[in-house]
Amino acid sequence: MVASMVRAAAAADEEEDVEFVDYDQDDEDAMEEDGRAARALPVPHIVSPAVVRTRGRFAGRSPSVLTSSRDRFDSLADEGDNGHGPQRSIEGWTILVCGVKEDAEEEDLHNVFGEFGRVKDLHLNLERRTGYAKGYALIEYESFEEAQAAIRAMNGTQLLTKTVYVDWAFSRGPIRNFVSTRPPRPRSRTPPRRLAALTPY
Repeated sequence: MVASMVRAAAAADEEEDVEFVDYDQDDEDAMEEDGRAARALPVPHIVSPAVVRTRGRFAGRSPSVLTSSRDRFDSLADEGDNGHGPQRSIEGWTILVCGVKEDAEEEDLHNVFGEFGRVKDLHLNLERRTGYAKGYALIEYESFEEAQAAIRAMNGTQLLTKTVYVDWAFSRGPIRNFVSTRPPRPRSRTPPRRLAALTPY
């Protein structure tokens, strides 16, 4: 009796190891030499003949999705027209002073630009290695009129024996060309090409 039970258990184990596969006629035709069936992938249907591939974060999104995602971000209300002009920062009107002398200090800038109104904030970035100014400063005023007066009065003037250029730090529209502190470099004409060396005859 024990022998018959052992044979029955062995037969049950053999049945569990064997998989029964039901092949259709098409599957038998697709058999490879080693006996495995090759599965055919479904053929994709082309919806439109010309597919345009684009790159980027908003590729393939509809214009309505783009405008709705743009509306989710905080933005400052436009003051005046939507064209060119200064843009108010979150806390005030910020101007950028370029061409600041290396040994200038915040107190020097505060004294000069304080004449046009109350300076709300002043940032004079320093080089870590040397401790000297990097050559620019950001000055924030409470009102638009004070900032504009500072720009008109100080742009192109001498500050500590160096010419400074003052303009808005934030502006709507394209950036204007800034005046370079250096004079333009003279350009020489390109020498004529030697056509004789390039022609085969």
